[in-house]
Amino acid sequence: MVVKRIDKKTRLISLIALLVILIVSYLLLIVLNLQSIKKYDNQILPSTSLEDLELSDFTYERAKERIQYYNDNILTKVVKFKVNDSEYEYPIRDIGLSIDVDKSLNQVKEYQKSLNYSEKLMAIKGTTKKDFKFLYNFNVSKLTEVIVELKTKVDRPVVNGYFETAGKVSYVKGVSGYSLDVNKSVEEISKNINSEYRDGIVVNLVGDTTPAYGNDSYASIDTMTSSFVTDFMPNTYLRNINLNTALGYINGTVVEPGQIFSYCDKAGPFDKAGYVFYYEFVGNGVCQIATTTYNAALLGGLEIVKRYPHDKKSLYVAGGLDATVASYSSGWCVDMQFKNTYKYPIYIKAYSEGGRAHVEFWSNSNAKEGKEYQTSSVQIGHRGYRSYLHTYKDGKEIDVKEIATTWYLKD
Repeated sequence: MVVKRIDKKTRLISLIALLVILIVSYLLLIVLNLQSIKKYDNQILPSTSLEDLELSDFTYERAKERIQYYNDNILTKVVKFKVNDSEYEYPIRDIGLSIDVDKSLNQVKEYQKSLNYSEKLMAIKGTTKKDFKFLYNFNVSKLTEVIVELKTKVDRPVVNGYFETAGKVSYVKGVSGYSLDVNKSVEEISKNINSEYRDGIVVNLVGDTTPAYGNDSYASIDTMTSSFVTDFMPNTYLRNINLNTALGYINGTVVEPGQIFSYCDKAGPFDKAGYVFYYEFVGNGVCQIATTTYNAALLGGLEIVKRYPHDKKSLYVAGGLDATVASYSSGWCVDMQFKNTYKYPIYIKAYSEGGRAHVEFWSNSNAKEGKEYQTSSVQIGHRGYRSYLHTYKDGKEIDVKEIATTWYLKD
């Protein structure tokens, strides 16, 4: 009986000893963990980074130095500003951008303060990872200076479409105007870079576009489809004033497909600015330009809508190929008209040079569908003329038709 009691007592003592060891070990583990955790009161937990900058186990003081060094390096990186289809690169130091070292580090500190005992232990053991974003500062004044300077490069006035007529006639398409909005662009830069900066980030700047006025269909005009020239006497001063005034009024006219050109609408009435009246010569010059335009239309294969002859044959064109015009105070007009039967617009270039009046029709190289035209005049009787239009293709005459039969009243 005594032996059994001793064995029982021994087992009890052993159990108590084991329990004490376990408690002491646990308390020791807690003490050791607390010491490890305490270490991170001024030190960054493992597996912690600011974007690609590793900060694990750095003291806050050393981490701050590391972030500052990183900031000095990042100042050489670039930001790309996109305006329309162009990009402009600037080092971030030039636009007043820098890392906010204190705020970037403080977000790490605040995060670690928020962790409980278990979360801190998991972080220490490396079972959790935490990555933070850099926070940035802007020197708005410096950034604004850069955008103002960029504005001088990207702003452009609106250029409307226009015809280049020196030599050949061609249409230059318009270019829209642009004005960079400095204030809104600064806001856009701040918003984009503060949310996520990376080397070569592209920021779309803000501005206002003014559309150009024009008609891009005029770019189809690439060929002189017909022309006609008449001679005049340079010493007939007053008549030549009217002649050049009429040329000026029709020069630059665009006749759209299917549109009817009215000489009176463009050049008349013939008492408006630029015209003079005189009595030394029969006629006052405007009819010669109407005739020159009429023949250019014929040689272009266009449809003649209205044409009236003079009382007597003109000296500057074959019989039956003249066209007279006149305007009256009542508003009625003796007119010359043709219709654009092409699929393309026609540009009229009209000018005088060396005692010659030129009227040129410019359109697309396919406008006449490979055809060429020629006029002829046959006298019938003392004051009569019959005019014809000949059509050629591939060098062969394929058609001839009568244009008009003209009887003059005077010699």
